[in-house]
Amino acid sequence: MARAQAKTNNSNKSSQQKQEAPPPAPTPIANIAPARQQAAPAKKEAPVVQAAPVAHAAATPAPTRSGPSTEQIAYRAYELFLARGGAHGHHDADWIQAERELQLGR
Repeated sequence: MARAQAKTNNSNKSSQQKQEAPPPAPTPIANIAPARQQAAPAKKEAPVVQAAPVAHAAATPAPTRSGPSTEQIAYRAYELFLARGGAHGHHDADWIQAERELQLGR
C-alpha cells in the first residue's frame, strides 16, 4: 500500500509543479488603424440578349416505339419455353427468338 501511495504522491507532485503560462495579452483596439474603404469601380451593364423561343415539352409529340416492349418479349419467350416442354438452359435463345418474331410481326 505504501508503494501505491508513493506513486500517487509522485504523480500529484508532477502535476502540481506544472504551471501553465498565462495567455498573451490581447492587442488593444485603439492601436489598430481603421480600414479605408475604396469606392468600387462602376460596373458596365452587359447588353441584353434575347434568347430564341423555346418549345415546350408538351407541344412536342412523344417518341414512338419502333420495337416490342420488354413485357411482350418476355411473354413470347415464356411461350417458347413452354413449347419446348419447359426444359431449362435455353432462356437466352428463347429471348432472342421472341424478340425477332415480334420485330418481324409474326
